[in-house]
Amino acid sequence: MDVRTSTALRSRLIVVAALLGLLLIVLVAAISFGVANLPLSRALALLLSPDGSADSSLVWEVRLPRAVLGVLVGANLAVAGVLIQTLTRNGLASPQTFGINAGASLAIVACLIAIPGMRGWGTVWPAFAGAAAVGIAMWSLSLSRTMTDLKLALAGITIQLVLSALVQAILISNNAAQDVVYWLAGSINGAQWSKVLIVLPFSLIGTGIAILAARHFGVLALDETTGTSLGQNSRRVGGLAACLIVILAGSAVSVSGPIGFIGLLVPHMVRKIAGGDHLNLVIFSTVGGALLLNVADILGRTAAFPAEIPVGIVTALIGAPAFLIILWKGRRA
Repeated sequence: MDVRTSTALRSRLIVVAALLGLLLIVLVAAISFGVANLPLSRALALLLSPDGSADSSLVWEVRLPRAVLGVLVGANLAVAGVLIQTLTRNGLASPQTFGINAGASLAIVACLIAIPGMRGWGTVWPAFAGAAAVGIAMWSLSLSRTMTDLKLALAGITIQLVLSALVQAILISNNAAQDVVYWLAGSINGAQWSKVLIVLPFSLIGTGIAILAARHFGVLALDETTGTSLGQNSRRVGGLAACLIVILAGSAVSVSGPIGFIGLLVPHMVRKIAGGDHLNLVIFSTVGGALLLNVADILGRTAAFPAEIPVGIVTALIGAPAFLIILWKGRRA
């Protein structure tokens, strides 16, 4: 290992350690804050050594699964954002702006109305189908030579608005339950370990493959001619990226609803420290997505106390201005 490689590895480990340390602090805060606040020291003590008390049950059965679900969903959406921006070579791409979240939501809601008792694992497969259908449509549009980044983003937003309108129409016409309406706002409230177990395998598989194949995805981010000259089968790697996007985004939507802007903002924020190294980008985005979603969830719990704002609304309030800035910069470029 040469000096340059050793220095780069050391720098990467330092950044990851700093992000993980910050994430740990945020998770302890997430376990402490709520309708019944716990001192940080008490929350940490119960986390390390549960004692069977009411506070211990609150930590382990209510707040910890919510925080862990926030980690998994945030990481999924952020890595999906990295992959979709890589696949389309479009800095404005994300699971929300390309309508993938909306496609998964429409499929889930349609199935919930058709099969009222469907819950748990049953919502994952429609999410995959809806996300895949929209993803294929957007990828097909991205192959057009006349389709600029801005046009593609606007097309994705249009699809997202149309699908969201269809979801609202279905809900209104069928007098949908309040919990479904709340889910559509994007929320990890009411998280249980069962939801964590639903999304966990998809998170591990999707994120793990994205990290292992980071070098290939980095080449994919270049033009196709460069990839071919380096001996890479761009279609095969692109197909793998598309499958991972569906797995990561679809599983996240199935348990938390269509939470937006995580997949757009985190990759842009992380690029400031990751540079051009795709492995750094994936790893930092994994931690950054988990961090941002839990911070947004804490803000949602405390900003309108004792009421609670769904985390999807908080991320929209943070993300919408940031998206406009990114859109404006892209227009100028």
